[in-house]
Amino acid sequence: MKTYVLEENVLTDDLLIVPDEGKIFDGGYIAIIKIYVFQSSWSDRETIKRFRSEKSLNKYLQKNYSEFEFY
Repeated sequence: MKTYVLEENVLTDDLLIVPDEGKIFDGGYIAIIKIYVFQSSWSDRETIKRFRSEKSLNKYLQKNYSEFEFY
C-alpha cells in the first residue's frame, strides 16, 4: 500500500491511499482519499472518499487537488 500527501494542513494532512500494483481494497476500491476538515483547535473531522474507477479518481483529483500529479 502506498500513501501520498495531497494537501498539508495544520493538524493532519489529506491523504491518497493506493494499494500495491495488481491488488485492490475490499469492496473493489482502487483508491481511498482521507480528507480532514477543521473541527476545533484540537481536532479535525475525517471524511473518507472511496473510488472504484480510475476515471472518477482522476476527475476528483483534478477538481479538488489540481496541483497534485498522480501517475
